[in-house]
Amino acid sequence: MLSFRILSAVAGIPIMLFSFWYGGLPLAAVVLVLVILGILEMNRLWCKMDVHIWLPLAVTAGVLYVIAAGAGNRYFEAAVLFFAVTAAIVYMIVVYPSFTVTDLAATVFTSLYAGWLLTHLIGIRHLSDGFHYVLLVLACTWSTDTFAYFVGINIGKRKLAPVVSPNKSVEGSLGGVAGSIIAAVIAGILGSRMPLIHYVIIGVLIGVVGQVGDLAESALKRMAGVKDSGRIIPGHGGVLDRFDSLYLTAPAVYYYLRLIIMN
Repeated sequence: MLSFRILSAVAGIPIMLFSFWYGGLPLAAVVLVLVILGILEMNRLWCKMDVHIWLPLAVTAGVLYVIAAGAGNRYFEAAVLFFAVTAAIVYMIVVYPSFTVTDLAATVFTSLYAGWLLTHLIGIRHLSDGFHYVLLVLACTWSTDTFAYFVGINIGKRKLAPVVSPNKSVEGSLGGVAGSIIAAVIAGILGSRMPLIHYVIIGVLIGVVGQVGDLAESALKRMAGVKDSGRIIPGHGGVLDRFDSLYLTAPAVYYYLRLIIMN
């Protein structure tokens, strides 16, 4: 299992880093693939819960969110959301009663969760010094996961969320936040783009919301009764398993940068 994880990382990380460095079409292509795979995995989870989304609409909306992010047009993103909600409502009326309000809500949620949230990586790359900030998000997110894991298995005693994820501990969670802060401070020292205090705040922000994203995906899998969201990444599971934290950390950092630093 460990060997598969290492091989997946060796193959995947260079592709990810290149796409983030280059930006543009390569980054949009990578995000598009992740969005489509994530939506397909969420559809699998919903089916396990006896919820049946309108998959063509979820995929279409996810693709349009990527296009909107690539174009840097936030109004287009809002229009996509309006389209998705309206189309789902019309579909519910046409096929009533086989498509329920629950199915409708799950369809829109899927396009937002597995689609729109991840496109904030493109939004960050579009910012001034965007590559630096993307690396900051990745480093802090992965440091959170790494520190939380090793602190948890060594000194973790108090359960953080025993029903959702029995193996996670309060000590591990605090270690994850500490790891994120350390990564952020190092990034601030090596390539400062703003006062160091903002790196510390972003470190805390990523350390907290990243673990919320992790727990959210764990809750979805628990409700579906599955161990992994998919098997597309050897040793890691599915796209949702590997990028669960980024679904929240990327938007959190994007809006912090836009509202606080670049306002």
